[in-house]
This record gives sequence, structure tokens and C-alpha cells, in this order.
Amino acid sequence: MMIKLQSTPSLWSILIGIALILSGCGGSSGIDPLPEDSDEPGWHEGRLQHDGLERAFRFYLPEDLPQDAPTVVLLHGGTQSMDAIFRSRAGGTNEWPAIAEEEKFMLLVPNGTNPDTGSPTGNNQFWNDCRAPGTIAGSPQSTADDVGFIMELKEWAAFRFASDSNRFYVTGASNGGQMAYRLALEQPNQIAGIAAFIANLPVESECDAPSAPVPVFMANGTEDPIIPFDGGDEAGRGPFLSAPATRSQWAQANNADTTQRTETELPDRDPDDGNVVICEDDPAGDAGAPVRFCRIEGGGHAMPSIEHRIPRLVDRRIGPQNRDVEGARLAWEFLRDVHR
Repeated sequence: MMIKLQSTPSLWSILIGIALILSGCGGSSGIDPLPEDSDEPGWHEGRLQHDGLERAFRFYLPEDLPQDAPTVVLLHGGTQSMDAIFRSRAGGTNEWPAIAEEEKFMLLVPNGTNPDTGSPTGNNQFWNDCRAPGTIAGSPQSTADDVGFIMELKEWAAFRFASDSNRFYVTGASNGGQMAYRLALEQPNQIAGIAAFIANLPVESECDAPSAPVPVFMANGTEDPIIPFDGGDEAGRGPFLSAPATRSQWAQANNADTTQRTETELPDRDPDDGNVVICEDDPAGDAGAPVRFCRIEGGGHAMPSIEHRIPRLVDRRIGPQNRDVEGARLAWEFLRDVHR
């Protein structure tokens, strides 16, 4: 998520300010990382020189990580960081280390840059997604080479841990989800699949269509006040296409077979959350890739999660969090299964 910088508080800045206060606005997630050169299981922190900047990243190694293991890149939202998304009340991103432990993949969590200062460290970071320059009124946009940085991280993971370069996945929420879209658009032959939460493609884009299909999972809340399900620019961060239009663009780019679309309503495990999840699957057509679109009916600008709930006041401000499914697990199941 991002803050709009202007003299009069915007909906965006009010909502994100409240979220930051309630999630704990300190500089640390509480995770004490091991150095990059350690092979011990757990969290590590590293640095990588790219494009004149010393870029920061964290990575999680499960017990008994095999050679040729997959890698999942987890991208934080705007105004967040590689630390902030693992604070105690940060929501569904907290599930990813547990999945990495169970499924034996390396979890790679890079840090964005601060568009005001250019700093690659800190907790008010952003990604340079596909939104064209000047489309975010009153706020600077990142110009960092984030695609190049993440591609260098892919090479680093393959060299350092002999990871499987053919199973290099990217996921993220909000600005992180939009950055996942950019990576799939610009490096389709390098990305095995993406999972984007609460993110739509921009109307004014500086990215071209992908030159090869990429499996795409996307999940959007119909009551999202930040990146509207129906598109537009309600929070001053767009304009964005609607979620269905974003799905349609990916289905076309992936040569997905929309005539074979199936729909599944997931169990309503928590009727008190006021929303349900309905997933539509377009299978891969000839030489194509699948698209899974999960519509969170009544959901807001938050990843679904059963175990990792956001504070109630934040929930009221950014729209209800779905508590029927663990969003990270839903995403991983899609990414894992497209290569089985």
C-alpha cells in the first residue's frame, strides 16, 4: 500500500496511517536474522549491489532444504518493507514462512526503495510497477530497476543454494502484486508463475504485453477502497483497470481457454466476516498458461487469512478481511500445482 503525499489528507493516507500505527510502526519485525553466509535454517539478511544501490533482502531457509528446490519471492506492499510484513499483526503474509518450512522452498523477501530519498533500506518502501510516470498525482514514483534487482536475486539463489531456476515464483499484495505483474510482463521466460493479491493492472502502463504465457493467480476484494474492484482512481493511485478486465488481459495473454471456465465457491468457514471467496479457473489453452481469479465478495484491501488477522479498526477502514481461507496457501497451491 502507498501514501499519497499532499497537503490535504487523502483517503489513502488516512487509511494507511491508521494501518501503520496499529500494526506497530517500529523499524523491526522482531526477527533477528542470521548473516547471509550462514547455512543455518531460519531467517537471514543479505545485500546485493545493483544499479548503483546496495539492495537489501531477507530470506528464509527451512530445515533440510534440498538442492534444486523452488524459490518464492514475496513482495511487500507500498509504504511497507521486508520487515513490516512480518510484524505480529501484519496479516496473511505471516503464513509464508510456515509454508516454506512444510513445502521445502526458499522464501526470498526483497526490500523496495523510498521514492522520496532513493534509499534501498527502511520501512517506507515502494516498487516500480507498471504505472506510467506522472499517474500518481502529488507523490513521487519509484524509478528503481526492481526487475533487474529481482532477476539478480534469481541468479544469486541458483548460485548460492542450487535452487531450481525453472521454479522461481513471485507473489505480493497491493504494490507488491502490481510488481509481480510487471515481472511477468517483462520477464515471462524467467518467472514460473505469479500470485497477486488486491492488485489490478494500470490503465496507463509503461509495460508491454508478455512475450510468453505465465501462470497467473489473482485475488481481489469487491469492497476494496484502495484499488477498486471495478477500476478507477478512488484513492488517487491509478487509474486502474477493473479486476475482471485485469483477469481478461491475462487470459488473453496466456491463451487461456475461457470456454472451459469453472467456478468454485470456497467453504464459508467464518460467516461473521461478512464475505465469501469464489474462484474462477481458466485452464491453459494450446501452448498457454492457466489463470485463476478469486473474487472475495464483500472483501476489502487485505489478504484473506484464518490465522493472521489484521486489527479490527484497520479492517473497518480498508474493508473486511476474509477469514475463510489462508490466502498464502491458496496462492502456493496454485503455483505448486501448475508444475506438477
